[in-house]
Amino acid sequence: MSDIMKMGKLIRVALLSASFFFLYARSLTVIGNLHQRRPAHVRASCLKSMPATSATASAIDKETHDIDTTSTSQFQNEYTTREALYSELQVIASLVTAGFHPELDSNPILRPIRVLLELDRLQNNFPYPGDENRHLYLVCEAKKDKKVVAFCDIDARIPAKKKENPFSPFASIVNRPHPYFSDLTVDPNYRRKGIASALVEKGERLAKEMNCQEMYLGVASTNTVALDLYSNMGYEIIVPTGDILEFVKRQEGVRMLRRTLN
Repeated sequence: MSDIMKMGKLIRVALLSASFFFLYARSLTVIGNLHQRRPAHVRASCLKSMPATSATASAIDKETHDIDTTSTSQFQNEYTTREALYSELQVIASLVTAGFHPELDSNPILRPIRVLLELDRLQNNFPYPGDENRHLYLVCEAKKDKKVVAFCDIDARIPAKKKENPFSPFASIVNRPHPYFSDLTVDPNYRRKGIASALVEKGERLAKEMNCQEMYLGVASTNTVALDLYSNMGYEIIVPTGDILEFVKRQEGVRMLRRTLN
């Protein structure tokens, strides 16, 4: 019996050691990628400030519903929306983790791993040269604190399917609808200030500049508050068909919404 207990203890120590080793190795890899994959071009750091009027699509829920309690002039004085910088992806990864995985907030082992995974995803999908007019990472920055407090992704690219281009690393098994608005998240300390709805409106305006007629986003079917928010902004739940149906099948419990852009 004592031998079995010793063996169990050794296995637990081995698993814990392996977890820390994985985290350490992944940290080195991501840090290396941060330098190696940094785009050579210098992107504009600011877009025009926008008035206030939110993929997985949204981290909005019953507690974080981003009700607009800030006037337009106050929003313009306190916040600015702009394209994200590559150097800000670490902060953005932490924001996304906090918004979509709040259950990890008190987990000192799994949360850093989740942040690293999000960082790797954001780095791999960063809008590189040639994508600028069809794909954008947007952030909202608090002017006073010079702090990124919100993030979203708007992607109007049409990647080749794997069956059409099986050797392309950018090809997908199924095309998602486009333009697709996703990863909307707001720092918990800056919610209820109209930031989420402001980013949605910004995304819609940019989509129209891309000559897009519609905007798509996905919301968990259980997230009734977010569904109500988007409904109030003119989004309608659609019955998916074709590629959109295949895309939705790969998302657990997601409702697809669409808004016609005027």
